[in-house]
Amino acid sequence: MENIRRNIILSANLNKDLEEASQILGENKSTIIRNALVYYFDFLDLTIAKERAAKYESGIHKGLTAEEVKKELDI
Repeated sequence: MENIRRNIILSANLNKDLEEASQILGENKSTIIRNALVYYFDFLDLTIAKERAAKYESGIHKGLTAEEVKKELDI
């Protein structure tokens, strides 16, 4: 996988936490940020899935049949 360089702006407190975590864990800051983003996106996926499941269970969304999915995806 290709790595992309990004510049980010952190608050002074967040930067201090990152510096401390880097020293304690013996990992570079990029690795810590990358791992934090992976964790955060996994958390978002779970949050979205729970919201969708709650809407389905409450009847707000009825879901789709296999035929409706095929039609939607033009399969």
